[in-house]
Amino acid sequence: MAGVPSLVDLCQSAIADELLEGDDNNDILSVIYELPSELFDSLVPRLPPLALQRLQENLPFNFRDNFDRANDYNTDCRKRRRCGSLDAAWRALYRFRWPGFGRQKQAVTWLDKDVEAKCDSVDDWQQIYWETHLQDCVDAVAETALLPSYDGAIGEIQIPDDILEHIGCKRHLIKLTCNYLKFSYHCQQFGVYARQLRLQNALYVAETCDLLQSSKLATLELQWIKSNEHVEGLCKLLNQNSETLKSVDFIHCKLSPTFINALCNSLHMKGLQAHTVEHFSIKRSSFLQTDSSPVPVGLTSFLTSGRSLHSLTLCDDQLGRNFGRAIFNTLLDASASISMLDLSENDISGFLSQFRWRSSSCSHGIGKSLQSLRVLNLR
Repeated sequence: MAGVPSLVDLCQSAIADELLEGDDNNDILSVIYELPSELFDSLVPRLPPLALQRLQENLPFNFRDNFDRANDYNTDCRKRRRCGSLDAAWRALYRFRWPGFGRQKQAVTWLDKDVEAKCDSVDDWQQIYWETHLQDCVDAVAETALLPSYDGAIGEIQIPDDILEHIGCKRHLIKLTCNYLKFSYHCQQFGVYARQLRLQNALYVAETCDLLQSSKLATLELQWIKSNEHVEGLCKLLNQNSETLKSVDFIHCKLSPTFINALCNSLHMKGLQAHTVEHFSIKRSSFLQTDSSPVPVGLTSFLTSGRSLHSLTLCDDQLGRNFGRAIFNTLLDASASISMLDLSENDISGFLSQFRWRSSSCSHGIGKSLQSLRVLNLR
């Protein structure tokens, strides 16, 4: 009879329910791992994300004599076991939840070819899935935290039902403990997978640093910095990830020299006047200073102390000619090898024609940072 589930289908559904609702008893897991390969491989695609996560977290090291050590996702360097059917399942779950999202292998213009090749070779769908899930949680929590009526802790904010349903809680919302519903739970469980996040100013508080303590962030997009309170909370997060951050983007911000100094200084690695940032961007923002004012000392120090800096974007920031000229002077003394410089959509037209190269910068009259320049956008 069409539409009637088979006995195998019913058993697989029961196993999925047990993995979602079960306690810490691993009896069911040991039984699953002993299943014949054809039954195991047919079960895996039927599991919702939370159930698949529990299955993979407890996978024996000798499972099918096939495991590998992935990048360290937390401080205790635990091994994360993977096999082909699990990777395929995570890939299917990702594409089902975010069809056409195209997030996993986007080309990044500021990366050199060697780094880009490494990125293309990475194919950890479990990491990508939970990272994107955490971003959805962050966006939802920010909406609540921005409400004037909300004055509670960030971690106590409940995740919307539609997000919980995506990870397999649709038929289990009533039975779930309150921990599953809180943002803090999702940070604790899945923050370890986060490599890049987009944050709004409601989350620029010390509590966010604690919630994302297990994350090793490489990319941050930071929006709507407007106050000293925002800067203080954000500086702690930047400093916490100063050894892993490769890309930092500020968007829709109002930045005073004091703010810029604090933010740039927090990117320096602990105990060193150096940083590992490769891409630095400030877009659609405003610098709260006159064009005749000097470039903030923190930004100058940041540009001259980062040997890894490849890309600098100061786009649509209401900058004037003097600021643009000062940035060029700073880059002449920089130790980095800038390959892309974008100063577009600012009021700097004609400044380059009046620029005077300083012969003291190097024997050829041009700094190392500008010798490597491949892309220059001033329009």
